Amino acid sequence: MGVSAVLATGCGGSGGTSHAAVKSAAPAKATPRKLTFDLVKGVGDTALGGDRACGYGEWNDGTFAIDKPYSKQTTFYREYSCYEKKGELFPNAAGQMTYAEFGTPAQATAYGNYTKTNISAVAVLVSDNAAVTMNIGYLTVDKMTLLKQVRQACGGCGTIVAGPHASDPVPGHVDRS
Repeated sequence: MGVSAVLATGCGGSGGTSHAAVKSAAPAKATPRKLTFDLVKGVGDTALGGDRACGYGEWNDGTFAIDKPYSKQTTFYREYSCYEKKGELFPNAAGQMTYAEFGTPAQATAYGNYTKTNISAVAVLVSDNAAVTMNIGYLTVDKMTLLKQVRQACGGCGTIVAGPHASDPVPGHVDRS
């Protein structure tokens, strides 16, 4: 993404003309920020909450979408699940997006590497000791695009590790039929 500066100069007085000069600056490199739950929640709520296949969505602290031993290594964990309607006990699409903070960056990296073979994973963004995972489900949103939006929101932090469903026609979408 490039940054442009516009410099305008004008001549005063009636009948005068103004001239504009455009100068392009070198592309500004985004400074990576820390990947946080609040950042992920903001991007995720907008995309997942607007999906027509998610009647009602919310973040919860369940551990449905993270396997052992990784679930035991987290210091903070939230997952976004969808329900037919608010107040239902069981989600119809659990763990569509997860955010986990691990005790160490090495644990987060190991979890990211595990995602390469996790049958329900689309991809994971690993940054320092945090990981955001997109999982398969009935939602129609392109989950690879959503994960890239999270990465963009944190200024290009971390690395995206593709899972088995990263190259699906609509990454992460599974037909109900």
